[in-house]
Amino acid sequence: MTASAVVTVVAVVVTYHADAAHLMRLLPRLASQVAHIVCVDNTDAPGDVNPPAMLTPDAHTTVLRLGHNVGIAHAQNLGIAHARTMSASHVLLMDQDSFPPPDLVPALLRTMQQPSAQPVAAVGPLCRDVKTGCILPLIQRHGWRVRRVAPMTMTEFNVTSHKTSITVEYIPASGSLIDLALLERVGPLQADFFIDRVDVQWCLRARYLNLAIVVNPAVKMDHDQATRVVRLGTRTLYVGHDFRAYFHVRNSLAMALRARIAPFWRIDQLLKLPVYMALHIATAQHGRWSMTGLMIAAVRDALLCRMGRGHFTDRPLH
Repeated sequence: MTASAVVTVVAVVVTYHADAAHLMRLLPRLASQVAHIVCVDNTDAPGDVNPPAMLTPDAHTTVLRLGHNVGIAHAQNLGIAHARTMSASHVLLMDQDSFPPPDLVPALLRTMQQPSAQPVAAVGPLCRDVKTGCILPLIQRHGWRVRRVAPMTMTEFNVTSHKTSITVEYIPASGSLIDLALLERVGPLQADFFIDRVDVQWCLRARYLNLAIVVNPAVKMDHDQATRVVRLGTRTLYVGHDFRAYFHVRNSLAMALRARIAPFWRIDQLLKLPVYMALHIATAQHGRWSMTGLMIAAVRDALLCRMGRGHFTDRPLH
């Protein structure tokens, strides 16, 4: 992106049974930083549910009510498509569980506009989990080694070092600023993943095309990472509802088998799959036998290309 290029940032916020109080904080915070907000309401049967008072169209906000849960990836794609009709050059993806700082978009734009050896497809902030107060680790690859870097504990990532960008392999979708011209090269988010690993897969596809994914370490954004926190030894795990484990494992295997990613990441995901499954079984809320059945279904559906809601096509997500 050249310095003279016209920059128009549109925020795409996906909501699902959103908390009205949080939206009353989130949307005004975004409105002061972007040209427009597109809210994609993924709530099932919105006719039977009273929408939050703040989730109403106005001059600065467009609301797309889908009528049912189409999954985070498809909802984001719809929001991005609508942003293109507004001549957006960039989109800021945002979850309803995040709360950005007031300087998020200007800071991310400055990072994206800096000279770089590779075009920057996406840039994000450091994410701070609201439950633990911890900064989520950054994922870097050095040859055949993957490092989980805790930026707050390492001198090389100290803000006082004036390091304004950190190259990583992937970042969470929420809070990420994406260049739409480069998104065109990478392609849309993988809609049939429904939920989980969508951001990882897209970033790894971008990396396969020699595009950069970076983090601005001077910007921190609060994010509710999961429904609960589990500590296993020295490792902190952010665990969602049991059904999320199915999508995590299925989509990790599908990504390893079929996505346009580097061979390294195919091997990495295949080797980690038994670890993922064991951790999900060990931390299951509703019994290990039930979770074991979900893990078997996840592997089966990935192999058979049964994507979308998959195992939950005729079952509620809970």
